[in-house]
Amino acid sequence: MRNLLSANFARLWKSPVFWVLEGAAALFAALVYGLALVNTHDFGPAWAAERANANFFLEMMYLGSALAIFAGFYTGVEHSDGTLRNKLCVGHLRRNVYLANLLVCAAVGLLLLLTHALVACAISLAFLPAALALTRPAWSLFCAASVLIAYAALFTLAAMLDTNRSRMLVVSLAASLALLVAGMMVSSHLRDLELALQTVQARPEAFTDPEGRYQMLLHMRTLFRVLEALLPPAQIMYLTGQSGGTWYLPLCSLGSAMVNTAVGVAVFGRKDLK
Repeated sequence: MRNLLSANFARLWKSPVFWVLEGAAALFAALVYGLALVNTHDFGPAWAAERANANFFLEMMYLGSALAIFAGFYTGVEHSDGTLRNKLCVGHLRRNVYLANLLVCAAVGLLLLLTHALVACAISLAFLPAALALTRPAWSLFCAASVLIAYAALFTLAAMLDTNRSRMLVVSLAASLALLVAGMMVSSHLRDLELALQTVQARPEAFTDPEGRYQMLLHMRTLFRVLEALLPPAQIMYLTGQSGGTWYLPLCSLGSAMVNTAVGVAVFGRKDLK
């Protein structure tokens, strides 16, 4: 396993795709916090503190697509040039080969988040300290890391099982965008449900059956909370707010990563590599 990881990370540092994604993460962070400086000048320092979580975690909305691209190119090359087959021929276990690629993909996600954080801190500490006033920062960063691990497990599964790199890239990118749209819709519906619940509580006389409507809205909120826990982009939308962390969100992300990894290891263990 150590030799596999050493070889994988040595190839990672030479990957142009990885460095392009790193540059994009740094550029996006500089753009977001540069605009934050302008808006703070227009709206006052309180604006930066109120938008701290949104500015910091906004980039994570696009890291799913970034990991889909990386996993596709990185693992696709191993499929096309026979590297995976050669690793198995020299005696490496299929499970270890799969897990080594998963760890590299997860590391890339965390490195992209770290790059974003370093650029954000450099700009904020120099010009805008209030922009780093995150809500429960340690817990929020842990939740963010768990989301990235879930993304890595999902797209490593796709990359390891499909030997056609072009098809896998298209499918993975489409899946990442579909998840993004679904997560945004779930987050939007949750906000609407919270407002509806508050309206029923504040003005029960405006409804024919306020108790029945309230219970219906509670059940709908529970359903959308489940969807929020299952969809990584919905969790990211939660992090961009000021609510802090919820204990079950990272557990759901890590649980999803474990399930996808178990499925991937089991299927890859029986896959015929041509």
